[in-house]
Amino acid sequence: MPLFKRGTKSSKTKTVRVGIQTPIQTLDPREAQDSVSVFALLQIYETPFRDPEGGDSPRPVLFEGPLRSTDDKGTLFRGRVRPGIRFSDGSPLTADRLADSLSRSQELTRQARIRVEGDDVVFELERPNPRFNLVLTQAYTAVTLATGEELLGTGAFVRAPDSTDERLRLTRNPEFHGTSAIEEVIFQHYPSDPGGWPTALLEALESGEVDFSNALSREEVKELTSVRKWFQPGASTTSLYFNVQRSYLSSRAVRHALALALDRSELTKISYENALAFTATSLLPPVMGSWRDGLAHRPDRARTVLGDSGIELPPRLRLLTVWGPRPYLPYPRRTGEMIGDQLAANLGIDGVEVRPSDDGDDFYARGCDGNYDLVLGGWIADTPDPADFLEANLASGSVPERDKSPAIRMNMGHWKDPETDEALRAYRRRPGDDTKNAVLQRVADEIPLLPIMYGPTIAVHSYGLRGFEPTPIGFPRFSELDVDPS
Repeated sequence: MPLFKRGTKSSKTKTVRVGIQTPIQTLDPREAQDSVSVFALLQIYETPFRDPEGGDSPRPVLFEGPLRSTDDKGTLFRGRVRPGIRFSDGSPLTADRLADSLSRSQELTRQARIRVEGDDVVFELERPNPRFNLVLTQAYTAVTLATGEELLGTGAFVRAPDSTDERLRLTRNPEFHGTSAIEEVIFQHYPSDPGGWPTALLEALESGEVDFSNALSREEVKELTSVRKWFQPGASTTSLYFNVQRSYLSSRAVRHALALALDRSELTKISYENALAFTATSLLPPVMGSWRDGLAHRPDRARTVLGDSGIELPPRLRLLTVWGPRPYLPYPRRTGEMIGDQLAANLGIDGVEVRPSDDGDDFYARGCDGNYDLVLGGWIADTPDPADFLEANLASGSVPERDKSPAIRMNMGHWKDPETDEALRAYRRRPGDDTKNAVLQRVADEIPLLPIMYGPTIAVHSYGLRGFEPTPIGFPRFSELDVDPS
């Protein structure tokens, strides 16, 4: 049964209705870790720069132009705030307010000290980063103004007072420095049915009650006939993370045995008919370059490696999964159960106990506690820079920690390896295939995680929504689209 219907307003409004499968967790840019929350909050707040188009540089939004490098080391940058930008209450965006907002982001202050000099905002980096402008495209740098308990933004929309956890309604920001043909955006949660199938969302799209969704898998989209469908190579990877805090998983030989025991192609078939096109061969998704880790499915070899290690695995392993369907992992429970079946068949253990998390906050909290053996999760690229993707999954500083922002912390295996960290730093300082491949080779050698499959970029929308063009990275800003009034 539809959760909302068209035609309830006294006059026609240009409204975009967005169908989501998991609820929005937070609209605080510094706390959001799930893609649904980031999608929604980027309609309200703006980052200092926008994702580059094609091979171009990031586009300045809140600065007059690109940041200027003012030293020989590549660690000092400055920029001038673009004039005429106001928050939704009419307060002007100033250098002080921009710097204050950015300084509240733990992930950003890990990388740079921020101060104001005259009309400029100055960034003093902890280490050289020639692509620092890209850092300021990430959601955790979205600029806010705190007024009591509310966070105001400079984006095209504001949160309506009647919004709930299940239904977020955004209305046009009268102070927005740009233009927006669309007057209203509604994010509506459609839970999956008991069998895990998104029946309610599919029906809402087919009937025209939802205008846009990027929450469906390729197999689910096949059910639709009344919408426009977009399929593109994605920028996300599903991985199985090995918790190296466990004594038996601190052994490289045991991790190698687990990797050899798993058939990535069969696991991928749960989500995609054409498994060959989506089975992972490295941590980086194909849009960031191709590489092969050489970890083939060899169950006989897996038993030999495990036996030679002299280490005995527990009869049953604990596997934590994400809280619901993700673009890179449409069916987390079923995939986790097959991982257990394969490990039981090929290594002689009883399998795994699949423990789904309740939501994004619960997933992060459990990641901090580390009370598991394996984690089935993944990462969606925030920027086109492979260094950001690799660091989020592998860097020692990306291990989940209490009282630390979850924004770019997906090192769920608690992998803290000086050699990996140095390879990441070398790639950051001198980007190139040689330094990138050194990181990937370290992953293949040590196996802190096993990449399983890549996620495509899939979107569907009504024929009344105009101007949408999908990209592998980033989310549409509805202020840049148009829709038939309803």
